[in-house]
Amino acid sequence: MARTGDHSVLGQKTRITGRVSGQGALRIEGAIKGDVAVTGPLEMVEGSSVEGNVEAEALDLAGSLLGDVSARGPILVRAGATVRGELKGARVAIEPGSRVAVRLECDFELDLGASKRR
Repeated sequence: MARTGDHSVLGQKTRITGRVSGQGALRIEGAIKGDVAVTGPLEMVEGSSVEGNVEAEALDLAGSLLGDVSARGPILVRAGATVRGELKGARVAIEPGSRVAVRLECDFELDLGASKRR
């Protein structure tokens, strides 16, 4: 894993089986079979994968995730991403074009008046 300051990178050709944990931010370009817990934000790029539960400050997901997520901040599921599990975050955004089978746990406001204004 490359490390610059409080930011670590798990490279594209790296495969890990086991628990990954650490201080600061993590960018995953490879694959992990096991739980991931970091104190900073977690970024999963296109082509990356995690089979396990994730705990992070925030999650930016463009890869594939099979497991539950617990984030203290926002969760963003980008177009093209695949996720199956439970998402718990301060905010959850799911872009069109992503593939999701999730249970959501977050605070949100639903504007029911929007349909009446059309």
